[in-house]
Amino acid sequence: MKVQDVMRTSVVVLPQNATLKDVLDKFLKHHLDSLPVIDAAQRVVGFITIDDLVDIFLPRYYEILRDFSALEDKGQLASLFNQAFAGLDTHHEKLILAADVMCSNLHWVSSDDSLLEAAAHLQAQNYERLPVVDKDKKLVGLISDFEVILALLRGTPTAPAVSKN
Repeated sequence: MKVQDVMRTSVVVLPQNATLKDVLDKFLKHHLDSLPVIDAAQRVVGFITIDDLVDIFLPRYYEILRDFSALEDKGQLASLFNQAFAGLDTHHEKLILAADVMCSNLHWVSSDDSLLEAAAHLQAQNYERLPVVDKDKKLVGLISDFEVILALLRGTPTAPAVSKN
C-alpha cells in the first residue's frame, strides 16, 4: 500500500511570508496541530507544529503543567500565560514571519512511497504528520501516523501468488 492510498489531500497551508498573526489565526480557526509552509511555487519549505509555537511563546508550558497543582490555588497560572504575550504588540506581530518560526530541516514523503517508508520518516522526525510531495516537491497532501497505523492494521493487499509451473 502506498502513501497516496491513505494520505489526506485537503490541507490547510501557510505561505512562508505569512505573519505571526496569520500563523496563530490558522492554528486557532482550523484547530490544527501542524501546518505545512509553502513557497510561491507551492513547494514545501517548512513545517510548523503546535509544539514549535509552545517552545517559542510558552517555553515553560510543560514545567507549568507539572506544577499545576501548586499554581492553581494561588491564581498564578493565568498570569504566567498572559505574560508570555505581554510584550507582543501588533507591530511585532508583522515583523515575525512563518519562515522565522518554521522547521525547515524536514523530511517529507512522496505519494509513491510505501506506508512503511512513511512510518519510518514519521518516526525519524518525531512528528505526527508529514507533508506529502510530488516529484517537483509540490505539496499534494499530509500523512499522519494515525492514518499509517490504521491502514497497516486493516492489512495491505497481497500480491497474487506466482505459480511455479
